[in-house]
Amino acid sequence: MPARGNPQRGGPPQSRRGWCFDIKYFIVVKLPHKPVFLLLVLSIAALLFYWHYKTPRLVPAQAVLPLTGLVFAIDPGHGGYDPGAKGYGLVEKDVVLEIGFFLRDYLQQGGARVIMTRDRDKDFLAAAGPKKRLDMSNRLRIVEEEGADLLVSIHANYISSSRWQGSQVFYQEGSSGGKALAECIQAELTRVLKNTNRQAKSGNFFMLRESSMPGVVVEVGFISNPQEAELLGKPKYQMKMAWAIYLGIIAFLTAP
Repeated sequence: MPARGNPQRGGPPQSRRGWCFDIKYFIVVKLPHKPVFLLLVLSIAALLFYWHYKTPRLVPAQAVLPLTGLVFAIDPGHGGYDPGAKGYGLVEKDVVLEIGFFLRDYLQQGGARVIMTRDRDKDFLAAAGPKKRLDMSNRLRIVEEEGADLLVSIHANYISSSRWQGSQVFYQEGSSGGKALAECIQAELTRVLKNTNRQAKSGNFFMLRESSMPGVVVEVGFISNPQEAELLGKPKYQMKMAWAIYLGIIAFLTAP
């Protein structure tokens, strides 16, 4: 059957292909020549261009660690020839070294670089002379050469009476930075451990006096007290002690 319609007028031939073919013919052949179609295409292209170049890119967030760029010195007291205090099966040099390891790990996880004056049972007697002063002088030299921002020296207490207990933080008399750091750590020891009501206290300490950075001496408890000695011998409590010291350091650094 011949197609109907007038080809000279440019109309689509009417065929049995039906309305579906007519719509396709209109879209493919006729519509591209309409100004409104061109305007629509240009508008869509412009919109896509804008979305591509103007929409903010979602960049994966990178966590900023609180201690990035800082250097901390941990001085586990005694070691080598000097065992420190002894009580109820504990030796001070061993207990404070373990707590120092836990504190080092917390500080490193916070982004800091950590210097330990000792990471094993050793002393610092490189030459003859008064043992204690020489040992401390060599520890201080390590701390200063590494450019530490803060110094934490860890010790355990001992007294002839077994009644005394409680961790306590000391700072060099006259050091405002040391005092602020000691008070922050003492507050966290009290809050976290819940077994001390002692206050930060000033004193005269060779390493704190001669160092160029704020520093403290943390007495983690009394080895001479049976209950506290039992706690200090447990890794879980050593970890808790180190965590409290770490939180005190964070509090000091973020104080207004």
